[in-house]
Amino acid sequence: MEQIVIARISEFESESINHLAEGGLSQGFRFVERLIRDYSSGLNCFDQSGEMLLTASVQGVIIGIGGLNQDPYFNNPKVGRLRHLYVESGWRKRGVGRLLVTQLIHAAKQHYQLLTLRTDTPAAAEFYQKLGFKTHPSWEHTTHHLQLNQEEDYPLSLY
Repeated sequence: MEQIVIARISEFESESINHLAEGGLSQGFRFVERLIRDYSSGLNCFDQSGEMLLTASVQGVIIGIGGLNQDPYFNNPKVGRLRHLYVESGWRKRGVGRLLVTQLIHAAKQHYQLLTLRTDTPAAAEFYQKLGFKTHPSWEHTTHHLQLNQEEDYPLSLY
């Protein structure tokens, strides 16, 4: 089995993940393309406190990506958000997504009490639920959440 390398990146050239964006678009997912656009424009560079962008690579080729941001939809710096998780279709169900999310959760625990995300596919919802995320359909822009600080309930002021 080939070794999967998870790395934090602070800068990237869009050419290094264009193949992920193209694969996503062919499956109806626009979020990798949005990641490239937002990163290139400076709108979201994953460079605020508690934020990061990770890649998964095999033999130097990026096969997956995922990010962690302060959640822009909540007015609370203790709420983080998983963003733009994408794994190349040929690498799915081989642990790549789990490795990325596990690393992002570990990092999130250093900064956040609650981690949120939004997904619109049943397969992704099942994936996140297997990792401990719970559904939360009443929060706008959020389908799933994970409580990171088990000693406290949800942050008092989410909005």
